[in-house]
Amino acid sequence: MNNKHKQKGFSLIELVITIVVLGIALAALSSSVFNAVGKNADPLWQTKATQLSQAYLDEILAMKYQEDSPVGGGSVGGCSSALGPDSGESSRDLYNDVDDYNGLTETARFLDQTSGLASTYSGYQVSVAVTCVDAQGNTSNNSKLIQLTITSPTNEALVFSAYRADL
Repeated sequence: MNNKHKQKGFSLIELVITIVVLGIALAALSSSVFNAVGKNADPLWQTKATQLSQAYLDEILAMKYQEDSPVGGGSVGGCSSALGPDSGESSRDLYNDVDDYNGLTETARFLDQTSGLASTYSGYQVSVAVTCVDAQGNTSNNSKLIQLTITSPTNEALVFSAYRADL
């Protein structure tokens, strides 16, 4: 009969290796969790940016194609090269045609249709560019590209585009 007892358990080296492997695994896991937590608000600001873009584009597209467009619509025969607000149109409330919005940069604001109160999205910036181009990017006399950029409070930007045609 053998009097030697077999010892069961872990050696010190095995314990150290286990601790190191677990440490590396936990570090990788925690960094991925923290990265996901940092991005969890993205859908919220993207939804708000989409709502803002819809409100601004609805407002812009409801305007006349150009200053000299007839009431009720109709072709004016060309896209004006003088894009931007006309004289006397010093604020968005006074704009009356699509190209008046060219160069607009402001803190986001629009009229809430349900409450009738002006809403301000704190930290959101809106900028608008209007150009006389067609869908292929060529200079056009009968269409305007409206590019609306919404910048979130985290300084991320989404660009929305629409065309307004002179028909």
